[in-house]
Amino acid sequence: MKKYKSRILVLLSTVLLTGATGYAQSIHFNYTDGTNASYDLEDIHKITFDSDVMNLHLWDDTIYTWNISSIDHYQYGETPVNIQDWFNSVNAWEVSIFPNPASTDLYIQFNLQKEDDISISLFDMQGKLILENSCRQASGANQEVININHIPRGTYFCRISGRQKSISKQVIIQ
Repeated sequence: MKKYKSRILVLLSTVLLTGATGYAQSIHFNYTDGTNASYDLEDIHKITFDSDVMNLHLWDDTIYTWNISSIDHYQYGETPVNIQDWFNSVNAWEVSIFPNPASTDLYIQFNLQKEDDISISLFDMQGKLILENSCRQASGANQEVININHIPRGTYFCRISGRQKSISKQVIIQ
């Protein structure tokens, strides 16, 4: 597992430092469940590992998380820029959290490629779990509403997790 992490870090370090005019550089992941995802390298802020979990941090504060064993294979690619294709593949879950800032209810909308056990968690800035909701969600469009009127004002991270992926977004409660 450590060797696998090292290969991913070397590949990502190499591609982040190289550039190609007229081409979009991206990293493509194919997962053991048959799904896949691609990320434009200019959107990647950093990559961290927590044990066997890889965290892909984007510049917009989104964090994608995978168990390394769920990655079947990955590859680096340079392709002619096609903006529409890129937008379609960036975020298969298409997560929206609104309103942001919020005061009473937080609406979380997301699309799933297939049915999954989803956990929605809210963490404070120190990483303390404030609340968590878990449920089975069908494929397609989903929405959860979380009442937050009992939570103190401040900045939090909302994490939407499935069996193999998770996304974190910053939310402000006022």
